[in-house]
Amino acid sequence: MKRKEFEGARDPITLSVIYNRLLTINAEMGITMINTSISPIFAEVHDFSCAICDWDNRIVAQIDGVPSHTASAMEAVKAVAREFQGDIHPGDVFVLNDPYLGGTHLPDVTIMKPIFYEGQLQFIGINRAHHGDVGGLEPGSYAPGARELFHEGIRIPPLRIYRDERPIMDVINMIRINTRLPDALWVDMKAQVASCRVAEKRILELLAKYGVQRTRQTIEDIHRYAERRMRLEIGRLADGVYEGETCLDSDGFTDTPIRIRVAIAIRGEEAWVDFAGTDPQVTGFVNSPLANTATCVYVAFLTTVTTPDIPHNEGVYRPIHISAPEGSVVNPRFPAPVASCTLDTACAILEACWQALAKVLPERVPAGWNRWNGPTITGVDPRKGSFYVMFGFNGFGGAGGMPGMDGRHYIGDGIDLGGLIAPNIETNESDYPHVTEFNEFTADSCGAGQFRGGCGARYRIRLYDPSPNLVMFGDGKMHPPYGLFGGKPGSCNRAFINQGRAGERELKAKEAVRLKEGDTYTSYPSGGGGWGDPLERDPEAVRRDARGEIISLDSALQVYGVVLEGEELAVNEQRTAALRKSRRGG
Repeated sequence: MKRKEFEGARDPITLSVIYNRLLTINAEMGITMINTSISPIFAEVHDFSCAICDWDNRIVAQIDGVPSHTASAMEAVKAVAREFQGDIHPGDVFVLNDPYLGGTHLPDVTIMKPIFYEGQLQFIGINRAHHGDVGGLEPGSYAPGARELFHEGIRIPPLRIYRDERPIMDVINMIRINTRLPDALWVDMKAQVASCRVAEKRILELLAKYGVQRTRQTIEDIHRYAERRMRLEIGRLADGVYEGETCLDSDGFTDTPIRIRVAIAIRGEEAWVDFAGTDPQVTGFVNSPLANTATCVYVAFLTTVTTPDIPHNEGVYRPIHISAPEGSVVNPRFPAPVASCTLDTACAILEACWQALAKVLPERVPAGWNRWNGPTITGVDPRKGSFYVMFGFNGFGGAGGMPGMDGRHYIGDGIDLGGLIAPNIETNESDYPHVTEFNEFTADSCGAGQFRGGCGARYRIRLYDPSPNLVMFGDGKMHPPYGLFGGKPGSCNRAFINQGRAGERELKAKEAVRLKEGDTYTSYPSGGGGWGDPLERDPEAVRRDARGEIISLDSALQVYGVVLEGEELAVNEQRTAALRKSRRGG
């Protein structure tokens, strides 16, 4: 199958070799970032993405990173090309984080290095990374009280930060001085530059071997191949208009749900994705700039319409046309705040698209994944006397079930699709002033179904910073991960301060609170939604889940209709068949 599709290229063997070489370069960029950065958010959690664009600012390779950066990095490169047209030279490095100029949210800082060969711009190495702090109202740069972008941190337009391979320190210091972690920011930015230099070195080797003309012809073929693959898959879908709708709980200022509505029109080999009917932009920080919204749409198609081996490049996006009303929550007007767009809103956009595509691709679309459940915890580490920013990456939620496969446990939110990695508990305790009391699956958090959702993990830490600050920036307290085709929804997100102790209170999804030494934070992230009727689930799978305490015995009986007996929880097949028959009849 793949060989036949490659036959459309001028040289299918060279296409395969060069394309896979670019993917290997992309992966090596990521390894360099992990090995040279100092912040745990990069070295452990992997909250960054590497990519390669070609001479026309088209993304040509991206395999290493989180899906929420899939296409938006390309828009940052275009912004640099517009700003510095005719003034881009070998040895330059550029930076950008502005959400209204091709960024996503301010903590995602994009580093771009043009790669020249024989005096001509050939490629651009890209590294987009979520830094621990870029200023703003709250440490960690998630500010539930933000009413405009200026409250969220430093806004960086396209800037040159290296010339002739040397840093331009006055520009860099202007950025550093506006953050709470200036030294860490600069070291990690240099790690981003290093990853782009690896791309430069390897791409120059590639160009020296294959030559400019042959390489450029092959890159064009790679774009055409990806476009042909996507058109082929879209063309297999029945023409029609398919609608989906999801809600965010709130924007943090009111309790009014925020609706995201999408209509996906399939016509031949192309798809039109229209967000008409989506709610207007809001006061709080859940607005999604257009580059972020487009990325969520592309992730929806890449995860369902086609298969994982398709190239993630500009060609694959050509048959997909996106329309988002200006002034809506999915295309806000400047200076609306956007910090939470890459989490809560991105998940909601992806879910709306998945629900629409489920009507034409029921066998490929999963039930709902969990949404983010915060928090950031910041303060001064009493062991070191230094400021810290800790992100709550432990305590992940579960994925949604889908045909033939249960949802994975403890995998994180939908838009990241497992791209973020939960840090090691012991390492995390060394990095930040807290002790972990438990981190374990929560029984019955997963949505029931023929293929059930994955479990979330209840997670508690005790803080020994004398005066920590906690910021929640999640969602999904009111709207749990949806079930599909008779599957049940997963649990809702919940979080508490001092649960079971004096001063217990449940946290809002979006708020900032001051804590004290000895306080505990407990998170109950949601499990994924179920797919299909729970009464159709294999009784032996129900037994395994009950034995593993993924579900309770009560759920096995009442929800799945499976009768388990004895210490071994053996399935009583006759009673189970009778019970399920009576339930279906009812």
